[in-house]
Amino acid sequence: QVVDNDDDNKESSNPSILELRRYQLKLGYDTVPRFLDLYGQGLPSKLATLHPGTCLVTVLYSDVGRLNEVIEIWKHSGGTFAMEQSRQAARTATEWKRAIAQIANLAVEFQTTIHKPTSFSPL
Repeated sequence: QVVDNDDDNKESSNPSILELRRYQLKLGYDTVPRFLDLYGQGLPSKLATLHPGTCLVTVLYSDVGRLNEVIEIWKHSGGTFAMEQSRQAARTATEWKRAIAQIANLAVEFQTTIHKPTSFSPL
């Protein structure tokens, strides 16, 4: 196996980031459960393709406050480099693409933001 030192340099120069992905879903009692079911079906194929520095931290939803919103949080230890590598790789995951195509029909809005953890963050 050949090691590409350029990739190592890219990762070490990119500190960890957290990516928050927010899905605002259509109104309805079954929208969040349908989203979570589809997401869970496609997730294993996505996880199998990810950059080694990328991991899913959590998937969240709430029954109070802003309803029908799902948030996923990803940690990219290789910074934006790892994030982009993972995004490109996920596009090759057949079950994930199938799930996202159906999830898109449930969503009314999607937003993604990138955050830098503080030096004292446990992440």
